[in-house]
Amino acid sequence: MKIIYQGYFYSKEKTALEIAKEEYLKHFNISSNFKFFLHSVSEEESTKLNIHYFKKNLPADVLTVPLYRNIKDINNLNENNDEVLGDLFINRQLIKNNALKYEKTMIEELQLILIHGLLHLVGFSHENEDKLKKIENKILNKVWKNG
Repeated sequence: MKIIYQGYFYSKEKTALEIAKEEYLKHFNISSNFKFFLHSVSEEESTKLNIHYFKKNLPADVLTVPLYRNIKDINNLNENNDEVLGDLFINRQLIKNNALKYEKTMIEELQLILIHGLLHLVGFSHENEDKLKKIENKILNKVWKNG
């Protein structure tokens, strides 16, 4: 699975995001031909997207717009095709604020929101928060232990 970066990302951030993605892929068998777009957006743009997709009038650190319902649907795709799985929109200002608030580095917070967003991309939702947090923590613990 490839990340297609849209907007600005520092090379150190890209390296850290790729490390997080690789750990994520140990839990989900997704073709290397598949891709998703990772957009860096302003707080204003994040709010507009959140209103449009989720009817919430506030910015979010990450918004995931998947093209498939779940990992089963993704696994039914032809792995030889060049498939787009969806879009993740990140709000750098909120990520920076959260890093300070939760005493994490910007890199750690970026990795967290990437994993969180990717879990939404394969069908995990806040309707089952315990399941979402459990797999998120399992992946992040390995990312941060090895990083």
